Amino acid sequence: MYWIYFIIFTFIVFIPSIISKGIFNLSVIQTQEYMILFLGILGFALFTWLERRLEQDEKEKIKMIGQISRTNKDLTHSYSYIGEINRKLDIIMNIALGFPESSHLTTKKQRELYESIMEAIRLFGKSNEFMIRFANALSGEILKEIKSNSNVAINFPQKDCNPDMQVLENEQILAISSPKAMDNVYACIILKKKSPKQNGSDLETMQVIAMQALSLFMLINKKKQKHKSIEPAA
Repeated sequence: MYWIYFIIFTFIVFIPSIISKGIFNLSVIQTQEYMILFLGILGFALFTWLERRLEQDEKEKIKMIGQISRTNKDLTHSYSYIGEINRKLDIIMNIALGFPESSHLTTKKQRELYESIMEAIRLFGKSNEFMIRFANALSGEILKEIKSNSNVAINFPQKDCNPDMQVLENEQILAISSPKAMDNVYACIILKKKSPKQNGSDLETMQVIAMQALSLFMLINKKKQKHKSIEPAA
């Protein structure tokens, strides 16, 4: 567009040489003045139009940048979500494939299985402070507790860990019980929330994990009882 301004400016400079006669009953000077005024108005109109066009292009550019930014954020969120889902599936798959077919388990294998379950709870429960509690559904006796680490201190009464109420939640604690009991024994995953607003997510998956933990506990417990039954009497 700048070359148009240059042409208009050149015409204005040479108006006295180009126009040597008056038109429409105007004198030569008046004709030259009106022609210069017309070219000036034309240049101003073109400048105003170009300025508005540039402003519109700038707004569209900003809008496009915003859309690209939102698209990048959505893609990043989608990739993160897909990565998290893949990780969750891998953990669940490892638990399922690594589950023993018999009660002949070494101490190392037992520890590895429990660690895979603990890792799944850490990921799905979004908490680093939790424990798995195994209890008798009839007597309420706590048979075993496995904590995420030795420093975890969770004050959760056993009477509140009700197998009939599979999910119990307050501002500090989230408790998920196994959907079924085995030989009157059930498992309860108890997590300490990072914040009161933290919502329980993947609750159905957590119930599956609680059931897997209960199955492993019962399998190991069966092995111990079998081992005791074959010990020779003193």
